[in-house]
Amino acid sequence: MKLLQTIPLVIATACLTLTGCDKKPGTADSGAAPKVVDEKTAIANFKTEVEGVTKWIEEKQKTVATDPAAGMTMVGEIVTKFKGIKTDGLPADLKGAWGDMSGVMGEMGEIFKGMPTAKPDKPEDAMKAMGEIMPKMMAIQAKMEPAAKKLEEVGKKYGLDMSKVAPNK
Repeated sequence: MKLLQTIPLVIATACLTLTGCDKKPGTADSGAAPKVVDEKTAIANFKTEVEGVTKWIEEKQKTVATDPAAGMTMVGEIVTKFKGIKTDGLPADLKGAWGDMSGVMGEMGEIFKGMPTAKPDKPEDAMKAMGEIMPKMMAIQAKMEPAAKKLEEVGKKYGLDMSKVAPNK
């Protein structure tokens, strides 16, 4: 039971790295030519955006702390928020590490798409859903660890604490 209570927190923390790194500046997705940002400003903006989403997640987790199923439904919201983080102007190694972690987290996010909403009066449904996704989550965890380590290391190089984003524990 303890594992079930901590899974939403692990998932939420891990999913913090999902971004829109695959969007190309100046394409139809962005609607306009990219604004050129120097590296120092890009890093500062990136840090501010990541911290803002991290703070939002921490607050949201307080409201779902006693309901693991609600924590799992939070994943989609997290993905949406992190897709909005801009990576334009970041140093190549930081952008690459963020992109690597994003790829792994994208896989994890896919697991939760279409997951049925658990009903409090039917905890067996939540248990069944967890049983179905647990093997997939374990496989992704093996990919997550090296990506998280790389993101933390590169983040330190630029004065960023990525430990909340890339839980490498």
